[in-house]
Amino acid sequence: MKSYYVNYKLYINDKIRGINIPARNKEDAYSKALKMIHEKENEEAYSLWVNSVTFNNGNYKMFNTFEGKPI
Repeated sequence: MKSYYVNYKLYINDKIRGINIPARNKEDAYSKALKMIHEKENEEAYSLWVNSVTFNNGNYKMFNTFEGKPI
């Protein structure tokens, strides 16, 4: 499974945080991140977006995503 890096904020003016999510695709990573962030922080994320992916062979790809365009 690929490893996706998801950025998130807990509040509007919060610093950008991140979490690695094993997932099949960006949509899967986004939905898993919703749950994992809630478990980790004990609260819902204000915003989150899928930032990058690392493939099984070590290749890395950064996405053209940001806070207003999460997937």
